[in-house]
Amino acid sequence: MESLDTIESESDSGNRILERHQTKRPLSLYAVSEGPKLRLLWASFQQLEKEVNNISCNPDTVTLDDWMAKFSQIIRESCQPICMAWLEKEFCRESSNPDEVLISLIIEKLKGEDTVLQNITKSGKGYLYAELVYLLRFSYLRNGCSYDHNLFVLHAETILEDLVITLADGIASIYLELVSVDGNLSSEINSLGSVMCNLSTRALQKLRNEVALNIWVYQNVEAVVSMYEDRFDLCTLQSQLIEDSSGDLRNVNYSWWKKLISRKSGTVKSALRYIEITRTSISVKRTKELRALTGWRYYFSLCLELSDISMPFIRVVFNKISDAISFFFVCLIGRSLGLIYTGIRQSLRWK
Repeated sequence: MESLDTIESESDSGNRILERHQTKRPLSLYAVSEGPKLRLLWASFQQLEKEVNNISCNPDTVTLDDWMAKFSQIIRESCQPICMAWLEKEFCRESSNPDEVLISLIIEKLKGEDTVLQNITKSGKGYLYAELVYLLRFSYLRNGCSYDHNLFVLHAETILEDLVITLADGIASIYLELVSVDGNLSSEINSLGSVMCNLSTRALQKLRNEVALNIWVYQNVEAVVSMYEDRFDLCTLQSQLIEDSSGDLRNVNYSWWKKLISRKSGTVKSALRYIEITRTSISVKRTKELRALTGWRYYFSLCLELSDISMPFIRVVFNKISDAISFFFVCLIGRSLGLIYTGIRQSLRWK
């Protein structure tokens, strides 16, 4: 909220995409400007809070399957309201009379969209999110919960932030699909003059391709590795300070001469905040999820186990082969060449 207040007080701060140290796995949120990105995160949090507060069921009789179905329904029903609330607010900021026909077309495009739910399911975080939602709604853990109470005592905030970022990133990917060169509504949305995404067409397509490839790799490889290593890879929100001088956004790390010039000139700098998405890991036993793997991910887990068994033997064999090759080149060929060279020198001296 502090970042939103700061951006709304500035004239063009919210329309910029801040160049920060991005994580190894890109997100669709990186293509959205700072102001719209923060408003999307806030809209996702508000809609999630609304859906959780509206849950009505008997917590003592609900089973795991019933609760997972309820959680899936919450995610499925949250995506369209989040996207529409976010886009309507952004369009109203650009124009006092947003195009109702365009909004209705976007609604039709969003019907039956299960991208966010599919990503949550394939990432292996569905049970973790569901148990967190149960805790947020009823203030205690579900009977038969697979996770320890201390996990949510220590990391509930981080898990909630990861869920909000996952929702917002899914909505951002849907929006980027609409405004991309292969989208059906790109011309209509771009005609509104929206500055929600300032990337060029090439940069946008490059980011979308990287996101799609990294999602596939994460869901089929990295997620299985994290299960096998008993950890969750989560995204968190971290507030950072930057300095503003004469309305210009700058990095935190000034060079020494810029600091000296600013100090001598006596310019007044106000502290600005931006939200940076960072990665963190928490240790959790994930035996149940690992046993539930099917298809390619199950066979990949077997390959991981086989590699753990065979790697020590392969390492010993590799070391032996390396020693044999070294002995062959150094002791045999090297000494032979040395003897030949010595013989040639001696023969030349005799002559």
